[in-house]
Amino acid sequence: MQTEEEFWISGPKRDRTDTRYGPADPEIEPEAVETYFAFLEGAPLPGREHG
Repeated sequence: MQTEEEFWISGPKRDRTDTRYGPADPEIEPEAVETYFAFLEGAPLPGREHG
């Protein structure tokens, strides 16, 4: 159920262990898909280009 609550996430992991409970794939918002997959390939996250 969508509650429109906002949550803070520490950040994605390149080894894809993003979820807290079990080996499920993370849910990625459509507007973030391209950035997420670029990150998995080694690109820095926006705003974290220098660490």
